[in-house]
Amino acid sequence: MTTKDIKDQNNGSQLFPGEKIVFREADTQLTPSDEEINKRYVSGEIRIVTESARYSLAGILKMLQEKVETGETRYKLDPEYQRRHRWNVERKSRLIESFLMNVPVPPVFLYEHELARFEVMDGRQRLSTLKEFYGDEFELKGLQYWTELHGKTYSKLPSKVKDGIDRRYISSIILLKETASSEEKAAQLKKMVFERLNSGGVKLSPQETRNAVYDGPLNQLCLKLSKNQDFCSLWGIPTELSLDSDCNNEDEEKDDSTATGKTMFEKMDDVELVLRFFAYRQISESKSGLNRIASFLDLYLLNGNKFGEATLKSFETIFQKTVSLLNQTLGQESFCRLKQDKNLGGKPMKIVYDPMMFAASHYCEGVDREKLIAGKNLLIEEIKKMYLEDGGLFEGRRTNTVDIQPRNKRVKDAFQNALDKIQP
Repeated sequence: MTTKDIKDQNNGSQLFPGEKIVFREADTQLTPSDEEINKRYVSGEIRIVTESARYSLAGILKMLQEKVETGETRYKLDPEYQRRHRWNVERKSRLIESFLMNVPVPPVFLYEHELARFEVMDGRQRLSTLKEFYGDEFELKGLQYWTELHGKTYSKLPSKVKDGIDRRYISSIILLKETASSEEKAAQLKKMVFERLNSGGVKLSPQETRNAVYDGPLNQLCLKLSKNQDFCSLWGIPTELSLDSDCNNEDEEKDDSTATGKTMFEKMDDVELVLRFFAYRQISESKSGLNRIASFLDLYLLNGNKFGEATLKSFETIFQKTVSLLNQTLGQESFCRLKQDKNLGGKPMKIVYDPMMFAASHYCEGVDREKLIAGKNLLIEEIKKMYLEDGGLFEGRRTNTVDIQPRNKRVKDAFQNALDKIQP
């Protein structure tokens, strides 16, 4: 199935079988009476069901390694679950020191996604640190009061100190499966709880929250594609190699990441951009256009996680071919507007990313792709001409639904004009 098989008449995008999502607008309701409000409260329609538990630190490693009959761990400690910020050894060590001194440590919050199967909603870093410590995966460092323990792993601790930490507990609050009557209601309540749990610390980006509460096949695909080399190069996002490397070996691959790209990575904005590309294919379904894009992406991911394997495979292919085409033609200026010297440049922008990816996806394979790569200079000139003639379409304030159609058309026209000028 190619990208030209099924056309959606609303916005000109070409949809794959099973990709179409029907979005339901929230029902408008009259202001309810006190009696109706009381009835809704008594029914328990919106009420969190929880229970508490305490876990011995001595058994934490075994608990987190416990498998169920499917082979999965009972407690899901997914490294991509929440955010990409990682505790360094000093911060991990200070948590261990808190337990040593019996300093109160906040409880972790678990979500029961299936009966007796749990995800960590808040506290993953604490549990991961305990798991690593009891597994002798790091040495204590940067302690404030117990500096004598620097350089020691759990197994190397003096016996009395080891006994002392083993008798400590970490508390948990479990959001039970009975909380919601449906999958969608569960996702909504889970999102609400997760956001409120994290409201007191560093503010989560929309995608960090989305990644935590709407995880599924489409979300995992977005995580995977955010590591695509062409995509990372276009946005100046660090690759896995540049993140993991601590040295400046001349033989290592050049790190083309930028400060903006690194910030995007930390906030998972790169993952959101991948999701945004797929959701934009049905942006005409949003009455608010790009004005409420965060809510639209929430709904899209919630529904898109139900896509079949074939649809997700088509998504992966079209994304990879599209960013590859742009990297080979417009390069790092793909999502940039004109500078004062009338050349493409500056910071990449989402207002350009959306229509550029949308248009390029229509030419990302076959003869058109090869012609555009061969005649990339003509494409660059057409893109420059587009900005000179219709640069106002790409201003940040142009986010309404009525702005999307002409912007998409203008970029597609630039691609088509370039193709028409390229010799066969």
